[in-house]
Amino acid sequence: MLESKALDIAAAKIYLRIDEDAEDSLIEFLLEFSKEEIERATGVKFDSGGTTNLYKMAQLIIITDRYENRGSLDQPFQPNNSLTSLYTKLRYKAGGYSG
Repeated sequence: MLESKALDIAAAKIYLRIDEDAEDSLIEFLLEFSKEEIERATGVKFDSGGTTNLYKMAQLIIITDRYENRGSLDQPFQPNNSLTSLYTKLRYKAGGYSG
């Protein structure tokens, strides 16, 4: 994954270790869901942070959680410690800090 490219379905499938195409529509949905979740939690919009590795890692954590727990899609998403840390870093970078 290059930092200049947004996360795409192919990269998400590699991360999830999925070879077949049967669940592509679900993964596409989760890609969009992850963008909305990150914006809601951090205020960082996709177009301003979506190509950073921090943003993409946050997306992958969200996508993995929702994919593995898809029986509970009606449950609110609860970020774990790793994701909370990424959210903090995204907010910090969005505020103009470069750490």
